[in-house]
Amino acid sequence: MRRLGLRVFFASVALNAALAIVALLAGSFGELEGKILFSSLCVTGALVLVLACEAARERGRLGLLPRVGAAASLAGFALLMAGIWTESSDDNLSRVAGTLLAAAVAAALVSVLSLADLAPRFRWTFRAAAGLALALAALTAAGIWGSFEGDWFGRWVGIVAVALAAFVIVVPVLGRVGRKEADAMAARVSFCPLCASPVSARAGAEARCDACGSVFVVTVRKSGATPSR
Repeated sequence: MRRLGLRVFFASVALNAALAIVALLAGSFGELEGKILFSSLCVTGALVLVLACEAARERGRLGLLPRVGAAASLAGFALLMAGIWTESSDDNLSRVAGTLLAAAVAAALVSVLSLADLAPRFRWTFRAAAGLALALAALTAAGIWGSFEGDWFGRWVGIVAVALAAFVIVVPVLGRVGRKEADAMAARVSFCPLCASPVSARAGAEARCDACGSVFVVTVRKSGATPSR
């Protein structure tokens, strides 16, 4: 599925570039060419979001959220394409499309952030980012369907967007920094390195063998967990 999506993605990017070059060379861009270019851009945007969700789905993360995000992306862009080709003036069509795309962008962003291997003490940052992404999607949908007096609504949208941008930067960095710590927490041995008696030891923590009285600490190397005394 990902391979097919990548092929269609590159084909749509090539089509977009070709249409833009033709427009520049010809000096004119008609209504039909505009619709074709818009449709190609919709396909490209949908595939970007679907592939972002697909990475999380392949790793078994976030449950049904990646599938829901991919479905919302395809449906949202399909409605936009239907609107441009039928020249529909129905505001509800564009509102539904905008709501679906807001949800799709939030799901794709959370899916990408879920790929960061965070140490346990840093995992709250991902939960905060996911909450902010969903909150921004909800605010966007509220703005699409509702009408708010004053500038308080725009201020709240800006606050959530700025906070989300900060966490989008922080989460991948902490995933990189805390990778060694996460690996160390996951590494364990189940035997004493001297007498081979059963013992449970976690990397980075001191352990004692009840059988021979040895005290040792497990360290982590690239080849795996190596017990050392």
